[in-house]
Amino acid sequence: MPDRRAADDDSTQVGAYELKTLSTQRFCGTSTFLANGFGTGVWSVEIASAQAKTGASDAVLGLALLVFAVAALGAMQLGGRIAARYPLNYVCTALGLAFALSLAALGFAGGIASLVIGLALLGAVDGALDVAMNARASMIENRMQRPVMSSFHAAWSIGGAAGAGLAGFLTAHGYGPDIIMPAAAAIALPGLLLAIGGHQAPKSTAAENSAGLASAEHRTHTTQLSLLCLIAFLALLTEGALANWSSIYLQSVLTGVSGGFAIGFAAFSIGMSVGRLAGDRVVARFGRRPVGVAGATLAAVGFAIVLTLPTFTTAFICFALIGLGLSNIVPITFGIASRVARSEAVGISRAASAGYAGFVVGPALIGGLAGVVTLPTALTVLILTTALIAMTGVPAYRSRQDSEAGEARSPVR
Repeated sequence: MPDRRAADDDSTQVGAYELKTLSTQRFCGTSTFLANGFGTGVWSVEIASAQAKTGASDAVLGLALLVFAVAALGAMQLGGRIAARYPLNYVCTALGLAFALSLAALGFAGGIASLVIGLALLGAVDGALDVAMNARASMIENRMQRPVMSSFHAAWSIGGAAGAGLAGFLTAHGYGPDIIMPAAAAIALPGLLLAIGGHQAPKSTAAENSAGLASAEHRTHTTQLSLLCLIAFLALLTEGALANWSSIYLQSVLTGVSGGFAIGFAAFSIGMSVGRLAGDRVVARFGRRPVGVAGATLAAVGFAIVLTLPTFTTAFICFALIGLGLSNIVPITFGIASRVARSEAVGISRAASAGYAGFVVGPALIGGLAGVVTLPTALTVLILTTALIAMTGVPAYRSRQDSEAGEARSPVR
């Protein structure tokens, strides 16, 4: 007669081994987000220095940044296919190494041609890495059976702030991109190489779940994925527009406040960071749909107030609320997209591509409208985009794992 206690012990050991493996993968995945955010933050500050070094005009720089965006969008599709075919820890490590090398090389761009080529390379690598690291994060979340996606994106935001701060400090002390960019790559490299840690990613849980779907259910999932892509597009359109136009708007309305124009994006960043740091626990407690819909609604209210009553106090409070409201939209959207597609990588690549397109379109859309009407009137579009996210989130944020508050009692801790 078999020993039941031995069987129980084996089950416990397997559970403990699975948890240890997932914890290792989560740590290594977080390091990728942190290091990628750090490198991105450094480059965001060094754009002006690179322009001065290469002698690029505003128009040429705009074209070079467009090349970066197009390369990233194209690579996201390729990155999705690669991430679906090969172990994600190997894919993230290879792309992380390429990201560090591309970042360092861009610091040595001495002319317009080398700047454009460098940005095309960095954009392609960054786009593919964005898909791969989000696919890995989604796989980890699916295996852990509880929300963890927001913590990965929080790490990216923290890394971005640290990178921007360091680059600003070094630039203020006279260092140029030929020193700062390679140094940033060297700092980020250990975190990017840590992606190799953890065992090979298991077969996509989304693929397993969808293998036997009836055609009607497959059509339902296709519709849901389309709605999630729309949400990603609108969310990052809103973020891109805010990042580029909030300071200009506040500079025009807070004329009596010295430096008041900077408060908007600073408050937004604070709200975004706080929301993502707390996001996993909030989603586990209330569920993805309530958090996503309520967050978008909060952002819409914040935009409505700050565009109606633009004072220093309301600007700080409202932009912080907007950041808080939008903070978990992308993590929730990516997480669900990875479940309804045939694999995590495919779902992430489609949602990420839609979102990145929105981030590129947003600033241009507001700028074009501002040329026809006033900037405050143009910015009212962001009330509509966030309200549409809230409405679309009701049917889109369905998840089998999301029994609203039931996730808080998940067996894997």
